[in-house]
Amino acid sequence: MTNETRARGEQWVPIDRVPDESERGVMRVAKCAGHALVVGRDEDGCVFALDNRCPHEGYPLATGTLQGHSLTCCWHNWKFDVRDGTCTLGGEHVRSFAVRERDGVVEVDVSEPDPEVVIEGCIESLRSALFHHDNGRALRDAVRALQAGLDPHTLLAEVAAYDAEHAEYGTTHALAVAADCGRILARASTTKYAGVHAVEAIAPAIDMCGDANRRLARRVSPAAVEGATLERFRAAVEAEDAALAEGLIRGAFDEGASREVVERWLFAVLSDHFLDFGHPLIYLIKAQELLERVDDSFAARIYPALVYGIVLGTREDTLPYMEGYSRRLTEIAHELPDVHATRDEARAAAFDRSALRDAVLDGASIASAFDAVWNPLRGGVAPQAVAAALVEAAAHRLWRFDTEVDRDPSVAEGWLWATHRFTFASAVRNAVERFDSPDALRLIFHAAAFLHTGRRMDRAEFELGAAASPASVDDVLAAVRARDAEAAVARARGFLATGGSVAHLREAVEALCLDDPAVRPIVVAHAIKTACCAFEEYEALGDGLDRERPLLATLRFLASPVVERSVHEAALRSIRWVADGVMPAKLTQ
Repeated sequence: MTNETRARGEQWVPIDRVPDESERGVMRVAKCAGHALVVGRDEDGCVFALDNRCPHEGYPLATGTLQGHSLTCCWHNWKFDVRDGTCTLGGEHVRSFAVRERDGVVEVDVSEPDPEVVIEGCIESLRSALFHHDNGRALRDAVRALQAGLDPHTLLAEVAAYDAEHAEYGTTHALAVAADCGRILARASTTKYAGVHAVEAIAPAIDMCGDANRRLARRVSPAAVEGATLERFRAAVEAEDAALAEGLIRGAFDEGASREVVERWLFAVLSDHFLDFGHPLIYLIKAQELLERVDDSFAARIYPALVYGIVLGTREDTLPYMEGYSRRLTEIAHELPDVHATRDEARAAAFDRSALRDAVLDGASIASAFDAVWNPLRGGVAPQAVAAALVEAAAHRLWRFDTEVDRDPSVAEGWLWATHRFTFASAVRNAVERFDSPDALRLIFHAAAFLHTGRRMDRAEFELGAAASPASVDDVLAAVRARDAEAAVARARGFLATGGSVAHLREAVEALCLDDPAVRPIVVAHAIKTACCAFEEYEALGDGLDRERPLLATLRFLASPVVERSVHEAALRSIRWVADGVMPAKLTQ
């Protein structure tokens, strides 16, 4: 905090123990109006006053050394310019207090700095910390910004915007984690994360962003392009013209397009292909949730990077494992507008969600899985009902995951491949509810195909065991922490069967996910995302027979050891691939 960082009002008070003109280079501690200051005279004879606590770990700066204008903290060698508190080696700046001499008396201005200026400085420092993936500094900056009054959701949006502006290939999981952390913070009953404690829920987003963007310079973005329309934008994305597609979105914002208009365009292009393992659609749904809580200016910072990632993303519907689904979708594409416009309440009432679920999970052929979705849609069943049935199927697919797959180094799949099918199905359900267009029906088929292709990850036996006797939330969490998946599921069933509070369970599970349940940021991100999704879908499924399945499947995931691939295993895979010509097997592609 520099001498420029001053509140509009001034509060000058005298200080003693100031070195005189003959004591240049001498530093002393002065207590003044509740502040512990380090005061001294620099080589020019000018008096300075700084917060005596080093912003790094709080050690006293007065025990350091002063040479010229540079004060060195002797504990970790951080260096500060005493003229304004700027850190010249280390991290954060130290607060500097304005001083003046009047009639031989030295006075210091102890008025509080302008909060807006403090926040601006904290955000600038936070961005530097993210660049270095210096979590300690980033979290200290976050706490200082919260103390100054910054809304925690705005802080999360700043993290997501940093990710958007620096990520090499477009938006990363940092956006999704920021949105999920914001959801946790927004719980009306959550008081644990009030005030500066909000940083406990913000920390995973900071860690994910720093990990994904370590030392990446700001990405060079294309200039805005005038005259954006959905048709031009869609054509640019289809042609994989990233500069034009991103430029059109930037131009649309510059010309006053609303966030909602841009989001409709994004939904439209995302329906054209199943992209990049479902990430872009998930990110869009998460971005909508995050942006609803902050200033609209963040949309213009975040969505262009999402577009860049969309253009670069793998079009998985063109790969061999999805060719059959894509061919069928092409064949019926001309019918989608009429199907979208038709609703048959009688047919909807007779809709057998379990039959659709079973066909998508266990159908022997592409045709059987595809028709299980197409027939009810064509018969007038609302797309929202079909999408909800696919969420139920996705929860079953997650529930069935064989943990031996995760432990098998010869295959590519793991736990996160299973969680993605569930979170993508949830994103499709959200998209169908928000994007009222025939194109939204294509997303339903993307979800069905994605789920159907995951069946080779299933375990042989996956029926539910017996529910435990009445159990508490603490009992459930104890089993999760003990990595006892069977007990965690049984206790959760007992808890739910006796009318236990789902809100209480949700808050406990969310707190668990914030409490470093894994090592790698990407695994933590998936734990948080899957848990948030599970409770959302529990509510969305209403009175459905499979309502509890998302919760049970997620608790099984959280309670199961997850293999966080080691460097040694990566070395062995590299040897097998490069030297032996054997790449990891793919069960689902």
